[in-house]
Amino acid sequence: MSVNGPVYLRWREAGATAPSLERFASLDEALDAVEARWETLQAQAPQVLDARKVLIVSTEDLLREMAADPEG
Repeated sequence: MSVNGPVYLRWREAGATAPSLERFASLDEALDAVEARWETLQAQAPQVLDARKVLIVSTEDLLREMAADPEG
């Protein structure tokens, strides 16, 4: 999938009124961050958004990706 940056990672922390949002230069960087923090993020409804903040990778997509990754 080719996506022009920036790309955003959005997740909802327990008890937070608004989701957290972090900006990355590329989709690869955002997915690397998800993988590195998966133990924490998997329970926080992570999503990856494009520059317009439109959903490009859903929580369900990430769950499948991490389950398929032998290292994740």
